[in-house]
Amino acid sequence: MPGGQGDNPQVKASGKLPDGRSYAGPDEFKQLLAQDIDRFAEAFVEQIATFALRRMMTVDDRAQIKAIAQATKQDGYKLRVVIKQFVTSDLFMKR
Repeated sequence: MPGGQGDNPQVKASGKLPDGRSYAGPDEFKQLLAQDIDRFAEAFVEQIATFALRRMMTVDDRAQIKAIAQATKQDGYKLRVVIKQFVTSDLFMKR
């Protein structure tokens, strides 16, 4: 249906990141994320932690989140490695 209604709405696949960089489609969005893969990995770990611990992360959690992401960098931030690092971390073990 026109206007993005119904079971199959249109998707606006363009936008702007908080830092002002814009993208026009999923490929450009992916390229922008890949340019800052370390920050993306930290944000990903934070989302996993928020879900797993059922609470918002705080400033006190920041160093542990960063350490988990950093520990997975040498393996290319593979999901399996990120999950393993998270579940064996103090952040998760001492929840």
